[in-house]
Amino acid sequence: MSSISPGMLKNWVPLKMEESLVEWLYTGDKTFTEPFFNDTILACRNFEENFKPYKVVSIADMMNEWCGEINSLDPSAIIFHVSRCGSTLLSQLLSLDEKHIVLSEVPFFDELLRLPYKKDTIDIKIADNYLRAAIKFYAQKRSGKETHLFIKTDSWHLHFYKRLRNLFPSVPFILLYRNPAEVILSHQKQRGMQSVPGLIEPAIFGFSKRCLEETNLDLYIANVLETYFEKMVEISILDPLILLINYEEGINSMMKKICHCTGIDLTAKTKKQFEERIRFDAKHSQQLFTKDHRNHNLPDFLLPVIELYKNLDEMSSNKHSIA
Repeated sequence: MSSISPGMLKNWVPLKMEESLVEWLYTGDKTFTEPFFNDTILACRNFEENFKPYKVVSIADMMNEWCGEINSLDPSAIIFHVSRCGSTLLSQLLSLDEKHIVLSEVPFFDELLRLPYKKDTIDIKIADNYLRAAIKFYAQKRSGKETHLFIKTDSWHLHFYKRLRNLFPSVPFILLYRNPAEVILSHQKQRGMQSVPGLIEPAIFGFSKRCLEETNLDLYIANVLETYFEKMVEISILDPLILLINYEEGINSMMKKICHCTGIDLTAKTKKQFEERIRFDAKHSQQLFTKDHRNHNLPDFLLPVIELYKNLDEMSSNKHSIA
């Protein structure tokens, strides 16, 4: 059925694809304030509309047709990062303001970006058209007060920079980074998907299948980080609409730069909420934040990415950015 009213689409989002079909999820009046969108999905599962004995599905192409009926926001900024560099806390702070829609690592966006790697019969342009439509559904205005939309990517989405820039040619891209030694230390405590060989298609990083045999997980994530920093250096040279931010600046400075970049005026109430939230861990809001202590005895395999980090930091200091 191609004829559908905007009211029928309200608060529904595409969840995942199975062949040429899309499964839909009802989000009700749920605001997206969880650290990651997977947590939001789990919360939405409790809505009666998602308890039906059948799934709500449509042909994937209908997303492109129906999205024209959606009252949604365009992105105010897209946040890229190298992982473990403050992006989760920043998205949490941004979500404290009811005027902001924050989409933090949405699984369906990742699925569409990686789709051509999973199915070589899928044309990239088709996948990108689906992604553009999907973002409109996730960026629906629910209360009518919304003014800003922030999309926080997964770290490996740095390698989809060109596709996202083609979709959003005038949107500021924020690039967050951190000393690689500290990033690896964080992954040693809790491994992310990108730090385990095989969980993300190696071709995305430009790796051969032999890399999947790597048993030294620190070496593997160091190689992944090297591709991230190489990409950030490349983007910094080519793209005038970027804002480079080092985790070392501190969360208050990082937030101030993002607000300036996107035209956000912080109220006294919001600033107070920020100060309270930054006391706690980004991913576990009930735990007080504790800083990782850097290991100064660096293995030789980390030296190339450390050099890239220093180069990027120098570029950040010298670059006339959108901030």
